[in-house]
Amino acid sequence: MAKKKKRYRLKKSLKLRFKTALLRKRNILSLLSLILIIVFIIFLSMMNMLPTKYLVLGSFVLIVLDIVSIVFINLYQKIGLKIIGSIIMFILSVISIVGSYYILSTNNFLNNSFSKKVQYEKNTYYVVAKKENNLTQEDISGEISTYEGTMYLDKALKKLNKKYKVSAKSYNEVGAQFDNLLNNTDKFMLVEKTSYEIIFQISDTYKRENFKTLYEFNIYTKKKKSSSTNTDKFNIYIAGTDFSGLTDFNMIASINNKTHKVLLTSIPRDYYINIPGRNGEKDKLGFMGAYGSNASKEALAEVFGIDIDYTVTLNTDSLVEIVDYVGGIEFCSDKEFTTTHALVRNTYNDRGKKLTIIKGCQQLNGIEALTLARERNAFEGRDRVRQENCQKILIAIIKKLISTDTMLHYNETLNTLSTLYDTDISKDVISNISKDIVNNGNKWKFETQSVDGTDGHDKVHSSSMIDWVMYPDQKTIDTAKNKIKETLK
Repeated sequence: MAKKKKRYRLKKSLKLRFKTALLRKRNILSLLSLILIIVFIIFLSMMNMLPTKYLVLGSFVLIVLDIVSIVFINLYQKIGLKIIGSIIMFILSVISIVGSYYILSTNNFLNNSFSKKVQYEKNTYYVVAKKENNLTQEDISGEISTYEGTMYLDKALKKLNKKYKVSAKSYNEVGAQFDNLLNNTDKFMLVEKTSYEIIFQISDTYKRENFKTLYEFNIYTKKKKSSSTNTDKFNIYIAGTDFSGLTDFNMIASINNKTHKVLLTSIPRDYYINIPGRNGEKDKLGFMGAYGSNASKEALAEVFGIDIDYTVTLNTDSLVEIVDYVGGIEFCSDKEFTTTHALVRNTYNDRGKKLTIIKGCQQLNGIEALTLARERNAFEGRDRVRQENCQKILIAIIKKLISTDTMLHYNETLNTLSTLYDTDISKDVISNISKDIVNNGNKWKFETQSVDGTDGHDKVHSSSMIDWVMYPDQKTIDTAKNKIKETLK
């Protein structure tokens, strides 16, 4: 009898210890679940992308559900509720862990991409000689021709002189540099990369194969940061640049958070407008990159009589990477045509294979999308049609980016996107827009407009060379200007 009592007490003691250990483990798991939820809420708050009311409501729901799960799993002899509590706790833990990962990735992306960090403009310079003279880098010395309008010319000469002993011979026209190199008046010329590429694009007189680049170097200059603090009503200049710095795509996005309106104004790259700070001298909008990183923005601000608060520069060469990353895009056309541009990148040499666009829809890879985005000579409407095609390409990319497959590789997607553009927009602006979209997403309205002009030929790039231009139609400018001002009222 005594032995039976002893065994009973031992059995009861072991059972109690087991329950205590089990309870301790459940409480540890409960505490861990609560910590994960609190960390998730803190990360969500730090991101500052949700309106306060939704942040508070979401936090309240998560914490209440977690408390309910803790109560359920600790109920005595309620197996069903224990199971339900365990399931709820597991789901909340998964949400917290996965949510924290996505939030950290997003926050890191926002901090790196929209933090108004000091950014630098890179300008590349070449020392060029006539190819048939068989000169080498070691021969660089003495007089070197320069164009007086070259960006940061003094800095470039100073850096060049650290390696070679040269003296500048100045010209007031880029074409004169090339002419006097070819006729052997000069042995060397110093030319900025964008100007060098433009010459071969606009003139059949100069052949790339007749020139040889002996030396290449870069100058880095601090970019002017936006001084704007506007987060409710503002204009953004969106520029698409190619490998040489020419702006192929130009748009002004006017955004009003108060009225939930977005107006997109497209401007042709051939628009013939004043060069900032050049006393009325004109050039094509697409060539403004040769006059500084802010030249296009300042020129358009003058054209429309508005303040442009921020800039987004899209690297169109990176278009290849992003399209290939999302697995290609679908492009639909109402007619068949073949591009005049070849399927090449980082060059204006169009002697290679061309792209044929069929009537209907087809899949395009990265290099095909870039070739189509560059094309304007295949259309009667030239740059007008090209702008429309660029909009279609951007929309197709966005559709792919928000697809399920892309979101499964979220962090990789953000890293890829961060190489696509450069901007001085602050994180506060993005946060403000995000909060308003959450609050009033269905109220936002998008409108588009474009300005037009008359096609013609005129002098470009501060030279006597002639190229296609578009003379602005003031009537369409005035209409667009009024629409921008109305949007930002």
